[in-house]
Amino acid sequence: MTTGLAAPLRPASRALPPAPQPTADIPGTSRWMLGDWRVTPATLRLERDDLEVVLEPRMMAVLVALCRHCGEVMSAESLLQACWPNEVLGDNPVHKVIAGLRRALGDSVTQPRYIETLRKQGYRLVAPVRALADHGARGLEGSRRGLSPYLGLAAFGPEHADVFFGRDEQVQSLHERLDNQWQRGHPQVVLLGPSGSGKTSLVQAGLLPVLLAPAGSPGPAGRVRSPAAATIDLGANNELGLWQALAGALLDWELGDAPLLSGWSIEALAERLQADPGDVGRQIRAALLAGLPPGCGELTAPVLVLDRLEALLVLDADDLVSRFLACVDQWVCQHAVMVIAICRNDFYARLAQHPLLLRGKAHGAHMDLEPPTLGAVAQMIRLPARAAGLVFGTDPTGLHRLDDRLCADALQTRDALPLLQYTLQELYLQRAAGDELSWAAYEEMGGLEGAIGKRAEDAVAALPPAQQSALTRLLPGLVGLTSEDGPPVARWLTDDALADADERAVVAALVASRLLVAGQMNGQPGCRVVHEAVLRSWPRVTAWLARHRASLALREQLQPWVQRWLDGGCAPALLLPRSPLLWQAVDSVTAEPGLFGPQACDFITCSRQRLRRLLRWRWAAAAGAAALVMATVLAAFRNAQLAHIASERASQSQRLASFMLGDLADQLRPIGRLDLLGSIARQGLDALGSGQLISELPADVLQRARALVVIGEVQSTRGKGEPQLALAALAQAQQLLANLDAAAAPELAAYYKTLGAAAFWEGQIRFDQGDLAAAGEAMARYRLACEQWLQRLPQDADARTELGFALNSQGSIALRRADWAQAAQSFQAALALKQALLAAQPQDVSLKDAVASSQTWLGLLARLQGEPHRALELLDAAHVTLLELQRSRPGEFVRLHDLGALQVRRAEALHDLGKLVAAADAMDDATAWLQRAAGHDPGNQRWRLELAHAQSWQLLMHLDAGRPLDLPLWTALARQAVGQPWGRDETLGRETEARLLAVKAFAAARRADRSAAVAVLAQAQEKLSALLAEHPKNWQLNEFQARLVLLRLYLSGGADLGAPLACAQAVAALRPAVESGQAGVVLEAWQAAHRCGGVAASDAFGGRGLATSGDPASSSISTHRP
Repeated sequence: MTTGLAAPLRPASRALPPAPQPTADIPGTSRWMLGDWRVTPATLRLERDDLEVVLEPRMMAVLVALCRHCGEVMSAESLLQACWPNEVLGDNPVHKVIAGLRRALGDSVTQPRYIETLRKQGYRLVAPVRALADHGARGLEGSRRGLSPYLGLAAFGPEHADVFFGRDEQVQSLHERLDNQWQRGHPQVVLLGPSGSGKTSLVQAGLLPVLLAPAGSPGPAGRVRSPAAATIDLGANNELGLWQALAGALLDWELGDAPLLSGWSIEALAERLQADPGDVGRQIRAALLAGLPPGCGELTAPVLVLDRLEALLVLDADDLVSRFLACVDQWVCQHAVMVIAICRNDFYARLAQHPLLLRGKAHGAHMDLEPPTLGAVAQMIRLPARAAGLVFGTDPTGLHRLDDRLCADALQTRDALPLLQYTLQELYLQRAAGDELSWAAYEEMGGLEGAIGKRAEDAVAALPPAQQSALTRLLPGLVGLTSEDGPPVARWLTDDALADADERAVVAALVASRLLVAGQMNGQPGCRVVHEAVLRSWPRVTAWLARHRASLALREQLQPWVQRWLDGGCAPALLLPRSPLLWQAVDSVTAEPGLFGPQACDFITCSRQRLRRLLRWRWAAAAGAAALVMATVLAAFRNAQLAHIASERASQSQRLASFMLGDLADQLRPIGRLDLLGSIARQGLDALGSGQLISELPADVLQRARALVVIGEVQSTRGKGEPQLALAALAQAQQLLANLDAAAAPELAAYYKTLGAAAFWEGQIRFDQGDLAAAGEAMARYRLACEQWLQRLPQDADARTELGFALNSQGSIALRRADWAQAAQSFQAALALKQALLAAQPQDVSLKDAVASSQTWLGLLARLQGEPHRALELLDAAHVTLLELQRSRPGEFVRLHDLGALQVRRAEALHDLGKLVAAADAMDDATAWLQRAAGHDPGNQRWRLELAHAQSWQLLMHLDAGRPLDLPLWTALARQAVGQPWGRDETLGRETEARLLAVKAFAAARRADRSAAVAVLAQAQEKLSALLAEHPKNWQLNEFQARLVLLRLYLSGGADLGAPLACAQAVAALRPAVESGQAGVVLEAWQAAHRCGGVAASDAFGGRGLATSGDPASSSISTHRP
């Protein structure tokens, strides 16, 4: 229901004042609550339940003035000055407006509920005024009078939402991200920020009140809500209590007044979580469905907050961490739980090692909490003070207000938020008469940065000397380091660790000073520093850290060793071995035993004693062995020659046993972790590369050759290895096999397989280096070995499979040479072989992979020859196969890379068909697969570069599809490319740089900034021309050249390229590719370049017929192809 108050309360000839705008003192600057009325000045409306009143503008101006001074008496004269400026009037207009406001509010003069009249003084609002935001109504004037609105170093909780100011935009952004992830089917968001940035408070006092608000509460309509929430502080739970903490959080959830999960104890539920987390997720969903009232709308899920996630990531228990994250992720995928993980951003490298925490990152599932702005800091300082009826004092001159100084100091101080809250709480406790936060008290406590330090020093100075000395003994238990150059972190100090009454007295004093917080962890009472900002702001602690930083970092490094020793019953086998770590630990424990604790000291002492015993035994054994050797030499002198041969063979057998890595390589290859063998490559080459030894058996020679081929594979150009080392190993393997007659080999199949593998990896390295002639020779030897294998063993299915791979390899080289006919012949022959084998063995995973590989190559070839429809058919078939294999064998991480590369080819085919949105979506999937692959093998430089190359293509496709430029991604790629030592991947790296320039040019063209587009396009062309001069037949470079030509035509309006010479240069640049038979966008650009010079393409081509690209739009200049 809407009513209007339109009666004029002013002379009709006077202009209306503008609609009043709320001041910056009211958060959100849009609306607030006056009692039970919702006030919206921008629309001149009052709303309560279903009643809506539209005010006259002057009425709203008076109401805003009264709300701004809620609880204060405003005279008629002050209201006239505020709402009728520059007008000479009596006070009668004020009385009329007040009367109109009372009618609108349903108020009474005799029993006022909103506006009170004070005879001969003025008017005063008596109803509470509260800010209205996504949280609901929050207190403003006097709503917390008599209570402190500041929390010191404690985190805000949901109960403090009414005084949590300054973070409305961040709360809204976090809510939007969670809602988006809910709609995408994986409701998990990771909130990142530095220590002390207010991450926990943002979730607890900002987001959770919004999510838990009942239906119909103020807030954004349509966004996800939650029936319950629970928080796990992972920093307060060690690995022994992790599952119990998770079980306790689940049992805290309530739906209505009943527990969501009933009938469980914490211990029983913790065991069930480890045994079958999926069943617990199903029980959660069933309980939600059972408790959902009829007609209440969409079923959502309870919220689980994982606070201080970094404490979980640093646990020395990889299996435990993986199982815990997998358990939570399974619930998220079931829509049983919404997860908000809170993590310090300096632990992001550890977070990135867990793919489950990276899901949805490309779609906004990670949020970086930025520092608050000046306006936000001002709200954090001033609005809680107004809610408590506090005022800010001034300096002695009266010119500077304390709140202004606090704002300025906070913007220039590290750890601003915790220090600010602590300082404001101290100012409240020391407030002057009239509830004034005084300038003098702020000066006395040393300002923002000195407040905590002074408070701590005052607390310690009040203690007797013996107790002050005890503080130094307590610091090792309260302070830790994650690394020697990392920030300090708080540690939990149990009561059992307090050695005497002095130490207990120090703890009690620091708890009373609110610098330590007492509590329990895993059932053990103790204490910890209330906030890590204390460790960074207390001079006594920072000086102590500077002196002991190296020893503290060493202590953290030793902790897993000590814990494993204790868990194993102090077994001698679990002591520290002879290593630099042991010597460092001995020196540090000797110099500073108090830093390490009794258990660590016992561990180091036992390790040192064990080493001494071992050394004594070794000396004794060496002496005995020497005597035995002398006796043996004297007794066996006659058999010296035989002993020499036997010794040599024994030595060779030991060396072979150390480096026969074929079986291990076969296990590591599917999961993409051959790099784990890289560290032994050079030693292995030295041991295995010598010529055939005396009396060496053929089986030993073959095994040596296999190990050398593994070294060549590990050190190949597919990762971070050393290609020259790889080539040396492969050459020696081929020499060993050449000296070994195939007929003498104990396993004929193994002989030819090793011979072919050596030739293949040599060809692959030469191919990646751009030496196509040498690559072709090596791949011909690979094919010859496979054909000989098949000739000798015609029933061996592996021989046929390997021959298919050899044909595929030869086809890829022919493709790089632009010999399309030879490439098609090789790929088709390979596919026919593999499909015949797969028909006989339909469950063979390697054959399915092989068929998909040949289909991918044939799909690429079809697209290059202007058949995008056929290309897409082949690529889709391969895509279905690889997805099936990935789902059935998720641990084989190499397939993630294969799926990414295949999706790139599908995106290109869709792009050629003009399906630009589908192409952009396919390229998004491609980069996601490649990013997952790179995450499993962070040291693989080739994969990281392929990801950057695909992302540059992704940016172009997004622009083609009409989507905005992803500027953060472009900036990150550009920074990565600056000064990048591309090494052996130089061609791909330089092409990526040129593509990024093309993205910049296309974006400028989209903005109609032609001059900028032309300038950047020239830079891209310069880089591309240099690459084409080195690799004139590279099909990717030729396609890129064609897209640059089309972009120049688009920028010139399709008339010409600026001069006839430029047209001719474009024709000349593309002619070799067109003559070789490359179609698609290359042919399209070539034809367009001819048209720009006024020459028919068929005439310029010497009368040769032109095959179309297969794209119906290829006959005209396409403005969507840069």
